[in-house]
Amino acid sequence: MDPGRSNDQRRKGVNEQIMAEPQNYKENRDWGTTDYYFIDLILMLASSAKIDLGELVHPYYKDKDLNLPRARVTINMIGSLIKKTSGNLNVEEKKVLREVLDDLQKTYVDKTKEKAKADSIAAAKNPPRPLVPTPLQPKKDAKEWIAIVQQEIAKKKQNPPPKV
Repeated sequence: MDPGRSNDQRRKGVNEQIMAEPQNYKENRDWGTTDYYFIDLILMLASSAKIDLGELVHPYYKDKDLNLPRARVTINMIGSLIKKTSGNLNVEEKKVLREVLDDLQKTYVDKTKEKAKADSIAAAKNPPRPLVPTPLQPKKDAKEWIAIVQQEIAKKKQNPPPKV
């Protein structure tokens, strides 16, 4: 481009007609320049959270696994990025971040409820074991106690622990 020429002269085409401007300046100023690397970072974190929520198949293990604590950390990281970058994002970036975070939070709540319901059903089928084992009844006879100890010693001699 020739720096000495005016803007009107630069936009004139071969037939001396004014070429159309690619975008309206006002819209461009409102939207700003979109950083697609930043959006890719957010989508990468969101994919990781979706894998941990069991929504996507893990690329290495080829299965769906539910890991709510790790998903929660990833969702909180995205929320932290939103807080730390507020004021520096354009309309498109704000929209992507808000949609991704809302979707992940909704899915997290749904999965947490599903897991709690499944755990309560499993607990009803299998009552929990007591935290402290019930103590054995004391032996009334010393000879009986000695016999039990000798049996345990004989079992250990037959099946010694593996050497490390």
